[in-house]
Amino acid sequence: MHPLWWVAVGASLIAIDYLVGPDFRYPVVYVIPVILAAWYSGRQPAVALAVAIPAAHIVLLLAVWTRPADIASLVAATMLRGTVILLLAVWFARLSEHERALHQHVHRLEGLLPICCFCKSIRTQAGNWEPLEAYISDRSEAQFSHGFCPSCGKEHYPGIDYHDASVN
Repeated sequence: MHPLWWVAVGASLIAIDYLVGPDFRYPVVYVIPVILAAWYSGRQPAVALAVAIPAAHIVLLLAVWTRPADIASLVAATMLRGTVILLLAVWFARLSEHERALHQHVHRLEGLLPICCFCKSIRTQAGNWEPLEAYISDRSEAQFSHGFCPSCGKEHYPGIDYHDASVN
């Protein structure tokens, strides 16, 4: 999601906070947009949202909802809740980054691959035949090295003792 979308979400939450007043003790509901921002837009929008909402709440406490008797405890509670939400934002952003990295790392070829039974070339969707190694290398991070297995070694090089170890 585009990070600017979260500006509208943050403004909406601040407006709700203003309308409800200081007795609304900074609800846990603010965690949900921060987590969604972290997951779908990354660390910066989530951290910005996690910092902006408590900061706006503190500004509203000091400028609009002034009650000198309990203002210090309300500001302290808002800062504590904001810190927890900020930690959640960073944690979910990191979790999201980790999942994206895993998704990029794991690439799977699926479906039926038409392969020549003699030369092992694969027919592409365009109808061209590509060597197996080129086909897989172009579509994944796999690299190939060539050698021969012990049974092929015995068949093609009968004078060499392989002791069931592959040769690369």
